[in-house]
Amino acid sequence: MKASRLMTRALVVLALGWMIVPAPEAHAITAWARKYGMSCTGCHTAGYKLNGTGQKFLRAGHKMGESDMKGANMSDYLSFTGKLRSTAKYTKTEQGANRLDKKEPKNGFQAHALSIYTGGPLDKGFSYFGEFYLSENEAKSESVSNLNSEATVSDQGNWARGKLAEMYLQYHKNFNEDFFVSARMGRIMSSLIHFHGGGARLEYSRPLSYTTTVGNNPYRTFNRQYGWSAASGYKDLYAEFGLVNGTGKNENAVEVETDSKKDFYGTLDYRFDANGSMLGAYLYKGYYPLHWFGKAAGGDRFYQYGLMGNYTAKFDKVGGALIGSMLWGNDRYVPTGKVAEMNHRSMTYYVETQGHFMDGDIAPYAKWEYFDADTAQPDNEKFGPAIGLHVKPFDHGRFVLEYSRYLQRTSNKNDATSHDLTLELQFMF
Repeated sequence: MKASRLMTRALVVLALGWMIVPAPEAHAITAWARKYGMSCTGCHTAGYKLNGTGQKFLRAGHKMGESDMKGANMSDYLSFTGKLRSTAKYTKTEQGANRLDKKEPKNGFQAHALSIYTGGPLDKGFSYFGEFYLSENEAKSESVSNLNSEATVSDQGNWARGKLAEMYLQYHKNFNEDFFVSARMGRIMSSLIHFHGGGARLEYSRPLSYTTTVGNNPYRTFNRQYGWSAASGYKDLYAEFGLVNGTGKNENAVEVETDSKKDFYGTLDYRFDANGSMLGAYLYKGYYPLHWFGKAAGGDRFYQYGLMGNYTAKFDKVGGALIGSMLWGNDRYVPTGKVAEMNHRSMTYYVETQGHFMDGDIAPYAKWEYFDADTAQPDNEKFGPAIGLHVKPFDHGRFVLEYSRYLQRTSNKNDATSHDLTLELQFMF
């Protein structure tokens, strides 16, 4: 398959870059900006991507050393951020064997989101973190024919909603300079995913492989989950295990009805240098109650596993990064009224290269993404490139321009090519 050859070549390039290019040590200082009186570059590369110091800072509970709340004020714990977007989208669908074209152009402006970031040390080893959207432009449906349906009603009545993106209480204990343990409870995300496109990132969009559902469940790799996690680190080796509700987009589903099953995830990674270069393994095992919706007699048993990693280099004010992940998955269930079990195997990957110029104030990037929901079927892949430019014209914000082009293949020969051009302006103080 052509896509498989492209995947192999891209992964070879990533591996060669990892092995050949020498890894210089960064000279970052741990910082929580105002609280510690340091520049954001102490924890971030190119403004947003976390370096080694930033990775340690996040895993320690957004605190430096054994600091606590003594002498702190509100500005040490609270930040606001806003996102403004201009978008232009164009979708061309080739329908059926005769390849008739259907074209759908869209464009618009939006004040996409205003949100609060808050977090830091409390006392006696405890800390917290929260990300809350006061308003997010996220219409449930924008179909003209459904404007009056219940599906289009937003929380705030103006195509917007409030959202708790992430929130947890954490305990962190250092036994010595090399060894620590920690635990979290709340709405959480694996830190390995956070470092590799799921959380802090310089690009506009998350990887396609993280945002696309697999099989007949709403699980997506980047989804925050309600639950517990426990972690331990020794020098640059880190392991994390989580027990979560695990219902993807429908996070609260297990609080009703009779399903009490929980999902499990585990990660293991090793950091190679102070720039945050890392290689890690990821596993997620879950269950989704399809019987609630009449689709199956029981549930969808699924799992996903794979590798994530990055190589980040910095030479004075110039640097760059190679980032990638490759994930395999499987989901199994018996449809209602059937005897034979449905068994879908998926495969997805992305590879991204970044350039960091003028100490990261200008950062072009390009990535190739591929998603195959069922490797046994010939026509269900989605793949394509995305290119972008990240610019920091001022210290408290950034502009990102990104263009993506994805081809979605379907078994009924309705192949759709989607073009998306987005300019995002973001500020934070």
